[in-house]
Amino acid sequence: MPNYAIIVAAGKGKRFHGEKQFFMLNHIPLLIHTLKPFEQSRLINHIIVVAPGSSIDKTAKYIKKYQVKKVLKVVAGGPRRQDSVLAGFNVIKHKKGIAAIHDGVRPLISTSLINRGIKLCRKYQAVIFGIKANDTIKEVQANRVKKTVPRNNLYLIQTPQFFKITLLKKAFDSADFNYNYTDESSILESLNIPVYHFVGDKKNIKVTQRKDIELLEKFIK
Repeated sequence: MPNYAIIVAAGKGKRFHGEKQFFMLNHIPLLIHTLKPFEQSRLINHIIVVAPGSSIDKTAKYIKKYQVKKVLKVVAGGPRRQDSVLAGFNVIKHKKGIAAIHDGVRPLISTSLINRGIKLCRKYQAVIFGIKANDTIKEVQANRVKKTVPRNNLYLIQTPQFFKITLLKKAFDSADFNYNYTDESSILESLNIPVYHFVGDKKNIKVTQRKDIELLEKFIK
């Protein structure tokens, strides 16, 4: 069965003060850095890129320039993450296989983690990765601490997230899209569909602000 990667890169980058997916890291756009491990994975057959509507042509030109040959299509994203993911997912015509959904600004994703996710998803159907929360976590409201949250079972969740295509379609068809979901696994959770977690990679950071570039460069070095 074919396996797809949906790369979500439709954000406007408000906190970054610019479209971070096109930020040049070592003279190559962040998005291309992100795409390369999926291009190199023997378990990924096709890549779908979700880009800002105003940057479709720019995205396509970069993909062609850097020879990312597995890209099946570049589509315009929506106002929310879930809208963008759905736009990418709607490109998939196969009813079987696996969809790996990944942030376009997590450029240090490894091919080994991608392959591991695909293999685990074949068994568990819905698989996510994360790293353990080691800091003390508090719930705060209007600057006042309400309570300390036990961290024993808390994880910081990353992407890619891996789903059987049939399962993800069921979730999209049944979900309440008036609600804003922070990631794809939370859509399944809202429907009481089991999602399984495994330990991720600390290097697999998401670029949100300019200062994240410094950390990214350190990991690359």
